[in-house]
Amino acid sequence: MKVMFLIPHVSGGGGERVLSDLARGLGDETVLVVFEKKFSYPFRGRLVSLDLPIDRSSVLSRFTGFVRRAFRFRRLLAEERPNVVISFMGEANLINALVCRRALLTVHNHMTAYSGMRGAIEASFVRMLNKTLYRRATVIAVSQSIKEDLIENFGMSPERVVVIPNAVDPTEIAKMTDEAVACPWSPDMPMVITAGRLSPEKGQDHLIRAFADVRKKVPCQLAILGTGEREGELKQLCSQLGISNDVHFLGWQANPFKYISKATVFVSASLTEGFGLAVLEAMACKVPVIATDCPGGQREIVGNEFGILVSPASETEMAAAIFRLLSDSSLRSRLAAAGLRRVEDFNHGIFMDRYRTAIGQL
Repeated sequence: MKVMFLIPHVSGGGGERVLSDLARGLGDETVLVVFEKKFSYPFRGRLVSLDLPIDRSSVLSRFTGFVRRAFRFRRLLAEERPNVVISFMGEANLINALVCRRALLTVHNHMTAYSGMRGAIEASFVRMLNKTLYRRATVIAVSQSIKEDLIENFGMSPERVVVIPNAVDPTEIAKMTDEAVACPWSPDMPMVITAGRLSPEKGQDHLIRAFADVRKKVPCQLAILGTGEREGELKQLCSQLGISNDVHFLGWQANPFKYISKATVFVSASLTEGFGLAVLEAMACKVPVIATDCPGGQREIVGNEFGILVSPASETEMAAAIFRLLSDSSLRSRLAAAGLRRVEDFNHGIFMDRYRTAIGQL
C-alpha cells in the first residue's frame, strides 16, 4: 500500500511530531508531501516538496497560495496514485478533502476555539470551507472534545469522525532524559518549565505573570521551550516585570526531555489545545503537571487525579497551583507517579493499530 502524507512542513510542532512517529511506524510505502522544506523531526519515506510556502501577509496572498497548492497537489496525485492521503494541519486538510477521493484528515486543534483567534473575515471564510469540505472525508480527531466540536459546529456525521489520541513512547523518552545537558538555571532553586510554540493560543504570557507572582513568595525560575512569533513580546514582558534573570528562553530543542526531566513542575498554559501532547510527555518525564482546562483534550489526559487543572487565562489560579506544588514535595511525588501511570493509557502500539484500522476502512 502506498500512503501519502500531506503537511505544510515537519518543523517544531506536536502534529509534526505525530506525523514523524506515524510514518516511521506504519511499515508501508510512504511519500511525504510538504509545502516547504522545513524539518525538525525524522521521516521515513520519499520526500516531495511543492515549494509553495504559506504567505501569511494578507488574506489575498493566503487564498491565491491555497489555490496554487491545490492545483499542484492535484497534479501530483495523478502522478503518484496513492492508496490513501493522510493530511495534517488546517490548509493541508482542506486541500486533501478538496482533491482526494481517499482522504484521511487529522485534526489537532479545537477548531471553534482556534478560529476565534483569527481575524473575523478570515475566520468566517475558513469556517465555511471547513464545514463544506470536511464532510467529504474521514476525520481523525486527537481528542473526544475535538470530535464533539466537529459534530456540533461543523456538521460532521459521528460515523465519519474517529478519535485516535496521540501517544508517547515512555521507554524512548526515558533514554532521552539521560542525555547530558548543561542547564542554564541554578540547580539550587526550583524550576517551572513549559514547552510549546510561542504563539497566542499557548498562553505563555499568562504563565509569565503567574510565575512573577509566585516568585515574590518563593525563589524559583522559569524555563520556556519553543520558538515563535511572540518571543520578543514575551521577553519584553519579563523585562517589564523585572524577572528576566530568572526566565530562560531555551528555543526549540531536538530533545526537550533532557530539560523537562530536570524541572520541578511542568505547566501548560494553553487557551486551547487539541490534545496536550506536551503534558503527556512531561508525565513520561516523571514531572508533575499543571494544565489549563481549556477547549480541547487536556482535561481528558489530566482528569481529576493525574495533575492539577486550572481555568484558562486565570493567572491567580495558575500561580496558586504552582506555589502549592513548589511547597509540597509529597504532592509532587504523588502526582508524578500518577502521571507516569497515566502515560500507559496512551500506548504507542495501540495508536499505530488504530491508524492501520482507520486506513483499512477507507
